[in-house]
Amino acid sequence: MAFKMTKMRTGIAISFVLAVFTISCSPRTNTVSIPEQKPPSFSINLKPELNESGEVEAILVNSIVEGNLNAGEERLKLQIPITYVRVEGIAERTKDMKVNDANGIVTFTFEDDAKAPGGFPYFRTWTATREIQFPISISYRSLVQPPNSIDGPAFGIRPASGGVSGAGSGFLLVPLNVDSKTNYIDWDLSSFDTNAIASTTFGDFSTQFNGVPSDTRNGWYMAGPVSHFPDDITKSHMKGFWLGDFPYDVTKEMRFVTKMHAYLSDFFSHDATGDDYRVFLRQLDTPPYGGATALGNSFMLSRGPAEEHEIGKEGPRFTFTHEMLHMWVGHMDESHGDSTWFIEGLTTYYEYTTPFRSGNESLEHYANRLNTLTKRYYANPGRAMSADEIVHIGFDDSEGDIRHAPYWRGALYFADLDARIRHASNNTASLDDLMTKVFELRSNDWSLNIENWAIEANKFTHEDELKIVRDVHINGQLFLPALDSFGHCVNAVEHSDAEGLPPITWEISQHITGPECFSLIPPQTRPE
Repeated sequence: MAFKMTKMRTGIAISFVLAVFTISCSPRTNTVSIPEQKPPSFSINLKPELNESGEVEAILVNSIVEGNLNAGEERLKLQIPITYVRVEGIAERTKDMKVNDANGIVTFTFEDDAKAPGGFPYFRTWTATREIQFPISISYRSLVQPPNSIDGPAFGIRPASGGVSGAGSGFLLVPLNVDSKTNYIDWDLSSFDTNAIASTTFGDFSTQFNGVPSDTRNGWYMAGPVSHFPDDITKSHMKGFWLGDFPYDVTKEMRFVTKMHAYLSDFFSHDATGDDYRVFLRQLDTPPYGGATALGNSFMLSRGPAEEHEIGKEGPRFTFTHEMLHMWVGHMDESHGDSTWFIEGLTTYYEYTTPFRSGNESLEHYANRLNTLTKRYYANPGRAMSADEIVHIGFDDSEGDIRHAPYWRGALYFADLDARIRHASNNTASLDDLMTKVFELRSNDWSLNIENWAIEANKFTHEDELKIVRDVHINGQLFLPALDSFGHCVNAVEHSDAEGLPPITWEISQHITGPECFSLIPPQTRPE
């Protein structure tokens, strides 16, 4: 799963005045020592705090904002989520907030967005009651997400194995309307033993990166007695960090991730991942366990205690592949509901095909997984729901099946699209060619929306792709992919039983390799 936050105010529920106390450098003064103004920046210092049992209970955050308000703005605004994708109570767990400038205490009013449907993000926004003088200091404690909260993705900060991890969206308060374009993240690890390390999506230990302050929320954070891959993280662009004792050999799995990442980098013609890629894993003792989610050039896999049948087995390699793929699939310029078919559908299509194409999966296993994919679509209670219906249910579907309907539906659509392109071009083009063109256009500031997608797809299929997308993905029309959708090596067999689900199953038609299965020129039939 990938998540890109789009701020949308849905209405104001509450307005209050917040009295904010001073940060003091000495018990004898009620003012804070603030340095001279520097170029616009947002600097964060993070100090995990431990309870008597040695478990992280909070993160103390001290930040400095340098610069100016954006043009036309009169009052400083600060913001934190109330709920962020089913992680509830973030604003309420933000304690002891104190804001100062050179003139002393800054007080605020605050407004709460109306609750968003489906467990999606909504926010609390503070507005200063007076003009402020930069730089300003902000300090607060963010309590960890309590155990046994409602289930959802891993955005909440959680203690694990003596450390702490989560997403910036699960605890960071950020200025909204300042001209800062540089972020600094630093750590105070003095609460831990000397072997503690810290890493984020943006870098290891102390780091800086370009972006507005809210970009600090769109990354993973981990600190404490963290295990890592490789031994010397300064000498590798592929890095892994984990808290907990996993049932599988994480170092071995990181070697797979490194190998698969190298394949995907060659498979796609556009460079999407930048210099470094980071994998974060945590094993929690209590729910919510979280699952896997990609943010930026990284992903987090968060899970519960190991079960006996998992010990000594491989890790969830297809999940690892899915989350890495989000870097190349990227975004679509549509609302969340109208873009999931592309963002998650195309990612899921590649998740089911690139491991086989790369030689990391057998043909037999590939065919079996295609049958699993097909069943997930046709047996899904959301298979005929519209995009709008699905997004309003969102994360409130306790089983998660309905929310994932666009994943399975989208994957089958892209497999079907590949077959239609091959037929229309007499096997001189494929989905790979269309995606190369689309990714190239997007990298040159072309807007990838549904209408523009359809225009480019029409050039390959000579069909009304706009109608197909709207019928299948936006309106939820049930559809059947072409019987040769997943390459030359498998074919779908239709079932006459109208009540049978799924209506097709995939069978091996030719015993050939992954590259041959997806070649433009159909290979000669081979005996088993």
